[in-house]
Amino acid sequence: MVKQIINLIISSLLFLFISCSNSSEMLLPELVSPDIYKVLLDNNDVKVLEVTFGPGQSDNMHDHNPVTFYLVEGGKAQVTLPDGTVNEREIPTGFTGHNTDKVRHQVKNIGENTIKIILVEHKKIRSKVSTNNKDYLFPEKVSPDIYKVLLENDNIKVLEVEFEPGQGDNMHDHNPMTVYVLQGGKAQTTLPDGTINEQEVPSGVSFFAKDGQRHQIKNIGDNTIKILLVEYK
Repeated sequence: MVKQIINLIISSLLFLFISCSNSSEMLLPELVSPDIYKVLLDNNDVKVLEVTFGPGQSDNMHDHNPVTFYLVEGGKAQVTLPDGTVNEREIPTGFTGHNTDKVRHQVKNIGENTIKIILVEHKKIRSKVSTNNKDYLFPEKVSPDIYKVLLENDNIKVLEVEFEPGQGDNMHDHNPMTVYVLQGGKAQTTLPDGTINEQEVPSGVSFFAKDGQRHQIKNIGDNTIKILLVEYK
């Protein structure tokens, strides 16, 4: 009898553990709504998602890690939370935001045009890199005509970068960062030691630079290059 009671208690505890574990599992957007969420980059530090909602299209309830988002194409969206709360909002093209906490929600495009978003999910916020060094060259200060700060807080800085054909910036520094190319082209990179590299960078590519770097960039192609940088502070 005692053995049966012990087994019953163990079974109950095991069921409770499994139930709690399942409830805490993340609902990955690219798995529950693969027609909307496309993974461009996924590593130990970040996950970059390209999100596209056609008019009237909705995703399924899902989770995000702390995330930075940029509206490539804005529109009117409806957001539903797990408790049933519903919010509607007109979000303009170019709008940039950052959620510091994990979030669960469902999103629907209730407007008449396609909504396109770039999400940078932060799996871990990296240790701060000191920019107090007087020799640190902030790109938005040394080349303000090219680098525009869209958002800045204690953890990240989001920069919109635009090079016209033939335009180059001045030598500058970056902390670890995630890069998304909005409009690609041909670029020339010059390092402090004089090394020069040329590269054709396609639109829609994303990569993560885990180390800080100093360089100078020039657009040597025939079209405008536009880049989104999410930089750790």
